[in-house]
Amino acid sequence: RDAVGVLVVGGVALSSRGALYVDGLSVQTALGLCVSVEGGVAASGGSVVAFVDSDFLLCKHAVSVRGAVSVSGSAVALVRSEFSSTGDYAVALYSTVSLAGGSMLLAKGNVHDGVSREMLHAAGAVTAAGSTLSFVRNRALLPRMLSLSLSLSAGAHVRVACNDAGGRVLSTAEEYAAAVFGDAGSIDVAGCDGCDRDTHCYAPGTASATMRNGVCVCVCGSGGYGEACVPVGAPALPPSVGTASSVFFREGVTVQSVFVVPAGASEVTLRHVVLDGASPVLYVPWMARDGVRIVVQNVSLLNGAVLYVMGSGALRGARTAESNEGGPVELSVCDVEALNGALVLTGTFPAGSVLTVTDSLLVSARPTPLVYLSGSQSSPYAPVLVLSGLRLVRSVLIVSGIALVTVMTGGRTVVVDGAVLELVGGGVALDAAVLGGEYALYASARVVASGGAVLRVSGSQVYAAHGLVFGSGVEANAFAVVVNDNVGALTDGALLVLRGLASFVFGSWLSVRGNSISGRLLSVPSYPRSADLVQSTLTLYGNAGSGTVVMDGTVALGGAGRRFVVGCLTLNGQALRPMDYRSAGIIGEFRPVACGVCDADVRCFAAATRTMSGSCRCRCAEGGYGR
Repeated sequence: RDAVGVLVVGGVALSSRGALYVDGLSVQTALGLCVSVEGGVAASGGSVVAFVDSDFLLCKHAVSVRGAVSVSGSAVALVRSEFSSTGDYAVALYSTVSLAGGSMLLAKGNVHDGVSREMLHAAGAVTAAGSTLSFVRNRALLPRMLSLSLSLSAGAHVRVACNDAGGRVLSTAEEYAAAVFGDAGSIDVAGCDGCDRDTHCYAPGTASATMRNGVCVCVCGSGGYGEACVPVGAPALPPSVGTASSVFFREGVTVQSVFVVPAGASEVTLRHVVLDGASPVLYVPWMARDGVRIVVQNVSLLNGAVLYVMGSGALRGARTAESNEGGPVELSVCDVEALNGALVLTGTFPAGSVLTVTDSLLVSARPTPLVYLSGSQSSPYAPVLVLSGLRLVRSVLIVSGIALVTVMTGGRTVVVDGAVLELVGGGVALDAAVLGGEYALYASARVVASGGAVLRVSGSQVYAAHGLVFGSGVEANAFAVVVNDNVGALTDGALLVLRGLASFVFGSWLSVRGNSISGRLLSVPSYPRSADLVQSTLTLYGNAGSGTVVMDGTVALGGAGRRFVVGCLTLNGQALRPMDYRSAGIIGEFRPVACGVCDADVRCFAAATRTMSGSCRCRCAEGGYGR
């Protein structure tokens, strides 16, 4: 049986202005049922069922109703609720739904980041007579927002405005029909800048609707209450007594079941803790809004235990980071040992966050159960470090002094999955690490970076069949990919592999320098595709490799200021001369640089460099750091 957060036994029956309000609820059931009604819902005579400003995390269903839903002369409202990492439909109605006698189903301002099922599902027929179904400013990752069979009779309407499905705002009746809002001919579409009373408000209780500061406001008449002018107002609740502790601390214990960090925590510490088969979730959006410090020290992950540190979801996160909603996160993970366990970082972290993973050993020899990553396909590859849908805006992730090993055929030691790894003015650094497995790093996610962001792998040991593989492309805009000063041996593939689209524009830098590898050094897309450099630089310098070629693929230069800098290369112990480069797989218009020459394109990220000193050091401009 599924775990349940809130269980309503026997159904809900409301009449004569009865009301069920769920306001400001935060619930997480680790893919159980968050709110479950084990029966039907009947509302009549000006009654209200409402879920408002609530957060649902890791639910199989956020709200599920087993019996029939019957609404007569009443309102059902889902307003500004967030359905995060939902395993199935966010709202699941397992029987029939009927709206009659001037009723309204209003879904407004909800967010659903599920990748497997739609936001709202009805297993039985949905019928409406003389009533309205209204969907306003909802957002969902999938291109289909609803899963239902809708039948409208006299006086019934489907009204929609400014809903975002699959990354685009729906604007025509045909687009809404494709997202399963019904037949195009029966859908009334209002624009994002419109303010229609019948779309945004419960019409029987509304005198008028007017636009204020870009928001459509319902002005209630007699018998209308709240922001949608529904028939019953929300009760005034007494203020809460006392405050929850801002500190969550666990030390010297073995944990075999999931624990919950209280909402509002500003400090979270796990020290000398054994996680035995348990997979706790540290969900940053529920913690202190002015910032949080998380310390994970001397923790063991055993028997499939996975520690999740989750930022905001894909839809909520885009606006969260840009608006700087919430303070920064300081995450320190150190002295962690994992045997068949993993660390997962996912979501969007507030600007100014610093995430560090240091001095740890993570080993896996069997598939990792990533049950809380909806849609992830990485579990069979036994990863020990997973970056899933990670988005860093002016924030950094530093992984240093750590050994990561996957011991199984086809294993991927570090996995970057989800739709995209996005870096905006921030960075990810993997320094002084030991990486072992069939794939040292495999990115199935597209990498999109800009604003001086950096992705760096340096000073590390790589012993694997394949090195660092970016399987879905890299889109770089003023972005540096730095793979420098690494050693190791590869039995197949190259140290750095770029597949699909490899685009570097507007001051980006791809640097492969100072590596000593048994195997190839660089693999970029081959003709007709290529690594495209526009006003950017590719540096291949000071490396030693083995095999028949140093690199494979095609480099295409476009626009002024583009450079392909090559020099000081050794293949199979023999120093290569510029005349040897083509036979060593270096195809493109390159500029040779001899060993020992002080050259800015070899040593510096031009977008963040002011000048070079006489001692061949990069002098940083504003926003540039380090050597």
